[in-house]
Amino acid sequence: MFTWTYSETVPTHASASQIWAHWQDTENWPAWDSELDWVRLEGPFEVGSTGKMKPSTGPELAFELSEVSHEKSFSDTARLPLTKMVFQHEYLPQPDTETGQIRHTVSMTGLLAPLFGQVIGRQIKAHLRSAMETLSAQAASPQMPDARATE
Repeated sequence: MFTWTYSETVPTHASASQIWAHWQDTENWPAWDSELDWVRLEGPFEVGSTGKMKPSTGPELAFELSEVSHEKSFSDTARLPLTKMVFQHEYLPQPDTETGQIRHTVSMTGLLAPLFGQVIGRQIKAHLRSAMETLSAQAASPQMPDARATE
């Protein structure tokens, strides 16, 4: 079986709960991941829930939440032709510090994993770090007040 894997880890000043809030808010993933046009989860943020996403440079893709560990990690799995693609998202607390780390790992397994690694993998490598840095910055910043509340 062929496998392609890529992982990025970035430091963050956001807490596990701040990162988790952004991960659970699937409709707003495109706010921190510019490679997504939209994401729709059909059901609660728990194992077995399914959804669809539209990458900006590809066709609509169905996915399933395959692992969910509250405020620690989650995985979503998508099926490509003859290949399974898994996105693993982890929050790694750093002992004795006020910071943590975010690690996102993408794995493709199957007969066409080398091909998808070349095509999709190149795009993932080009933007994953910046998406994670944007996620970190958005999660760590204080929430902007709702402008409508002051009108």
